[in-house]
Amino acid sequence: MSIKAVSFDLDDTLWPLLPVILKAEKDTNQWLIDNYPGVEVLLKSQEVMKIRDDLISKKTDLVNQLSKLRELTLVELGIRSGYSREESQVMARESFKIFFSGRNDVTLYEGTEQTLKNLKEKYVLGVITNGNADLKKIGINHYFDFNISAENMNVGKPDPLIFEEAVRETGFKAEEICHVGDHPINDVEGSFKAGMKAIWFNEKGIDWPLDKKADFEEISSWNQLEETLESFS
Repeated sequence: MSIKAVSFDLDDTLWPLLPVILKAEKDTNQWLIDNYPGVEVLLKSQEVMKIRDDLISKKTDLVNQLSKLRELTLVELGIRSGYSREESQVMARESFKIFFSGRNDVTLYEGTEQTLKNLKEKYVLGVITNGNADLKKIGINHYFDFNISAENMNVGKPDPLIFEEAVRETGFKAEEICHVGDHPINDVEGSFKAGMKAIWFNEKGIDWPLDKKADFEEISSWNQLEETLESFS
């Protein structure tokens, strides 16, 4: 059965994530220290992770609400650093703007945008992501017909519910949709178990890390994607 729709993971599939997050964190932390110097000691300790873990343990849904989790973590950090709740809320809100701007300042992998342009003429395109990237800020939202996120659904990959949402949104059968992503469990196994076709974006050239191997195709660059999708026909 031929492919009618293609869904994509975002982080480490359309762009490399680590350098983006490291810079966003660095810029945000510097802003925090410059404007709220009282947080510096705790900010440079393990306290941030302890606060984050405590928040998730009390409200497990936050694991899918990355933006909200970051803000709540910083509010608590501010309070523990001696600032009032109101001051801490302002600090968290303003610092998140800096982080989110940096988080969306990405560099697409070579060939990504041209491939999306080409695929847009042949397939319905969409996103299935556990992250909180903003496609409009990045400037590529016009390529996609649907955008399914763990943040909006409050359920993340590899849960079949998030893949089933793509079936509902497109109106296609699961086997008529191919999901492309870098994560062996969240993307490859998750989409395969939901009945979709799967392509593993293995840009780093690592060996398959799981004992069992799902039925999928593998690519190491975006320039291979069009031909690989056609092989499913």
